[in-house]
Amino acid sequence: MKLILQLCEQDSSQEQNLIETLSCDVMHGQDAIITEEYSHILRLDQQGLSLLTNNSSAKQDTAAPTRVDFIDAGLTHRRLTSGKSQGIAKAIGLNKLKSPTVLDTTAGLGKDAFILASLGCTVTLLERSPIIHALLEDGFRRGLESADEGVIKIINKMTLISIDAKDYLENIISGKQDKPDVIYLDPMFPARTKSAKVKKDISLLQQVLGIDEDFDEVFKAARLCTKYRVVVKRPGKISKNIELKPSFQIEGKSAHFDVFV
Repeated sequence: MKLILQLCEQDSSQEQNLIETLSCDVMHGQDAIITEEYSHILRLDQQGLSLLTNNSSAKQDTAAPTRVDFIDAGLTHRRLTSGKSQGIAKAIGLNKLKSPTVLDTTAGLGKDAFILASLGCTVTLLERSPIIHALLEDGFRRGLESADEGVIKIINKMTLISIDAKDYLENIISGKQDKPDVIYLDPMFPARTKSAKVKKDISLLQQVLGIDEDFDEVFKAARLCTKYRVVVKRPGKISKNIELKPSFQIEGKSAHFDVFV
């Protein structure tokens, strides 16, 4: 992918931070024409930072952009209605562990971490992609600046770190970091079928992050670094055709969780 940073807001501190962090071309102005050589646009405007596919200079605004939004109506509904009945809550062990510390090694857009924090977990989010980390950082900022005290309280239970999970786990092994109660992995696995429908946000993450080819290495390290369990989120329904058998599995709506106690 080839990315361009489009700056439409005059926020010098955030603009400068993005320019220094991301090694990509920069263009200023809401009405700037972005040529087809760029596959993706990272746009900073009044709504915050967002990522979108550059379909063409004429149609680049037709698709809704992807952003980290902890005040999103869908996420709010999930937070207020589903509670500990969710598959992820059962997988983490919230029926047994009270206010556990959770290490989310693949933060993505932060939705799972946010839900876990809303259920009482203290969550550390790791993200190695500078692009996704920038989206998360912007989402944290807007959430903390919102008038929603519930959202602010939840975000304060989350810590975002720009680091490769392997490096962080090595710090735990060497004693530089404490072991969390639970380690959560939601890696990018290859699509199981060519016809599988993928949500827009997930599709964009796949384009930015690619497949997590080092999953086996991270998983092995994670099992050395957790106090109680490692949870692996996998797409689709429960499958028994996996090489390493988990202690048990939990069914979710669009994914399932392999739990290694």
